[in-house]
Amino acid sequence: MVLNLLMGLILLVLIVLSSGVVVDVLERFVFQLPIKKKAITSILIGFSLALPELFVGIAAAFDGKPQIALGNVVGANMANLSLIIGGLALSVGVVPVLGEYLEKDLWLTIVFALMPFVLLFDGTISRFDGELLIAMYFIYIFFLSKNKGVVKQVKKKISLIEKGGLPLILILGLLIMAICSWQLVQIVIRVAAIWGVSWFWLGLLLISFGTTLPELLLLSFSRKKNKASLVLPDLLSSVVMNSTVILGIVAVITPIVMAESIQRGLSGMFLVIILGLFWLFTKSKRKLEKWEGLVLIGIYLMFIGLQFMFA
Repeated sequence: MVLNLLMGLILLVLIVLSSGVVVDVLERFVFQLPIKKKAITSILIGFSLALPELFVGIAAAFDGKPQIALGNVVGANMANLSLIIGGLALSVGVVPVLGEYLEKDLWLTIVFALMPFVLLFDGTISRFDGELLIAMYFIYIFFLSKNKGVVKQVKKKISLIEKGGLPLILILGLLIMAICSWQLVQIVIRVAAIWGVSWFWLGLLLISFGTTLPELLLLSFSRKKNKASLVLPDLLSSVVMNSTVILGIVAVITPIVMAESIQRGLSGMFLVIILGLFWLFTKSKRKLEKWEGLVLIGIYLMFIGLQFMFA
């Protein structure tokens, strides 16, 4: 058992490190394109934060265990909106809210974050539902691009050596992520059998901690650079991608059937509470204060405790 958990931790770290390499390579190529929309930065960062969830989800779907992906996505979203943001507020004191974030970005995030639970009302996210979620992500990109201003894009020059080596690095990074994600899913299946818990539960409480490592790194970086206000749009973009395109791809590969009504109900209820408090706190004074971050963390810990009770 201990060996399985240790191997799972190592695999999660490898997935996160590989995702960072993959995104760095993609960034170098993306910034060569004639794109001047500022939104491309938010989309790329959101993609980088959600990349571990994407590969774990695809591996779980091909193995016929999409519930692992569902639990991972729900757990990661809840951690982002409570544990990560609450931790940021505790570390910096006050997280200011800037721009049109409250009027547009937050409302879109609330709608898209809750959409999987709406589709799960009948206990299944079908292939058609998955296609709908993917379509919703492109709608989100449209609104995001429409609302962002145009800025001058600084191109990163790529040497001839890089042009030949970067595709190989990209392929290697993707290959490492695919292999590690597949092995991680196998470990989750074994641990679930030993503990007698559901795949959804393990994805919700264990895997999601590992796949939110990029968000923790972003939090640390933002604290050092005194740019805490820039974290919110990036985290919201990650939440939207998790709830739409990642679950959509998983459902298209293998429809997600969720029979555990208590765990599903608790997850949906606490996600609504976290989203509601997050909206209330940020709307009241256009900032998130330290005590409000503590409340969000407390709600998340309460959710974890109840999940252990009903495991």
